[in-house]
Amino acid sequence: MYATCQEMIVTFGEEELVALTDRTNEGRVDETIADAALARASDEADSYLARRYAVPVSPVPPALSAVVCDIARFRLTGTTAQEADPITERYRLAIQWLERVAKGHADLPGVGLATAGGTAVQFVPGRRVFVRPLPIVDEEALDA
Repeated sequence: MYATCQEMIVTFGEEELVALTDRTNEGRVDETIADAALARASDEADSYLARRYAVPVSPVPPALSAVVCDIARFRLTGTTAQEADPITERYRLAIQWLERVAKGHADLPGVGLATAGGTAVQFVPGRRVFVRPLPIVDEEALDA
């Protein structure tokens, strides 16, 4: 995973995380639910990043942690979020950033691109195996 439950609490506040994850009304953040959302969000990010980077990405840049938190938050809101517009906008911006990274218009700071040993495809030029046969020349006809 690219982010932790604690990072979500720091980013969005404990009260919001309680509202998004407390399905049993215990008044606390359900870390199991938050971690599941973060895992799904990390997988979603990988689906974009795998075009240019070996996944999972390591080390995890803070920018990637931030977009994964935004994606997880959006996925946790369902249809009951009171703050749906800002949450949706942050999700859209996160996906746009991932698309830009995938297309090479933005980079993950501190992370190298995938190499031929990773997820990239390598083409190796070969040699010709078949040769067109030379025409048969009648040497007697040439001497005449």
